[in-house]
Amino acid sequence: MQTTTNLAQLAVVMKPKVETDSTYRRLQRFFAEFSFGYETLGRFLLDLVPTEPPYVAVLDRTEWHFGQTAVNVLMIGIAEGGIAYPVVWSVLGHGGGSGAGEHTDLLEQFLRLVEPDELRALVADREFTGSGFLKELDQRGIPFVIRLKKDRRIGPPPTEASSEEWSLPVKMFARACRPDQTRQLPAPKGLGGAESVECQVTAGRLDEDSFLILAGQKVDPGSMLDLYQKRWEIETLFAALKSRGFGLEQTHMTGPDRIRKLLGMLALTYSWTRIIGIEREAREGPPRECANGYPEKSLFRYGLDRLRELTANWHRMRGELHRCIQALIAPRSFLSCS
Repeated sequence: MQTTTNLAQLAVVMKPKVETDSTYRRLQRFFAEFSFGYETLGRFLLDLVPTEPPYVAVLDRTEWHFGQTAVNVLMIGIAEGGIAYPVVWSVLGHGGGSGAGEHTDLLEQFLRLVEPDELRALVADREFTGSGFLKELDQRGIPFVIRLKKDRRIGPPPTEASSEEWSLPVKMFARACRPDQTRQLPAPKGLGGAESVECQVTAGRLDEDSFLILAGQKVDPGSMLDLYQKRWEIETLFAALKSRGFGLEQTHMTGPDRIRKLLGMLALTYSWTRIIGIEREAREGPPRECANGYPEKSLFRYGLDRLRELTANWHRMRGELHRCIQALIAPRSFLSCS
């Protein structure tokens, strides 16, 4: 198992008895011509998430550049055990921030797999607070916790507001907090914008001029901070797909369709690897601790190292490799056996 997405490097090791140039062209044709059923793949990936509903789903974006070309990915994953499991994603045809229409399109993909009542919350950062997207979440009955920009204006709930009533930047409410203190605003608020959405708001001060302000709907206001902290789990996933695992940024592909296919391959491999790490911990114990008290390896890396060992030595470890392949066929049974 190679930890790179660079096709030229993969071609060297894939089939030693075949010309490298021939293998490289076959890889190129695969990503150019093969068709994925992304909804079917999403259902399969959801089966690999080692938890049951209600889920905490996390929406985020990651971007890198190959030369002057931006590669820009939107993704929704399920947060579980300190890291997210990828379920649906799209690749944008531009660099920079994404818009409400792109967020809604990805949300529709996700809702073909997960019903709103199977969600504890959808969690997202400040990029995803457009009024159009919030209205979409509201109309679909999706519980959410989303961080607000400090200058976002809030006021009375939409049912009470009029054009003459007040609204203030939300940082004005957070300024009353001491550093590291949070407070729940006493009544639902309307988020300013073309279409105001009624939300619960939790405001806090991180330091002198830095604020953490969360808007939520259909969630317990007291749980909003804990739910939002799970947003970091998709950042851990991105790190596993990139520098700490599969070297996603090493690919020379830039076309959105080809990147989407590549992410499908990596999402499947990543989920498999994580399951192997969980099962390995149960059977062999956790990874060794470093002097600072933290594990030497994440469970993702623990599983990846085992699969690399098995694939490199398949001729003498084929029984164990076959057992690990069963994790893809029946993940719940595989984990329960440990």
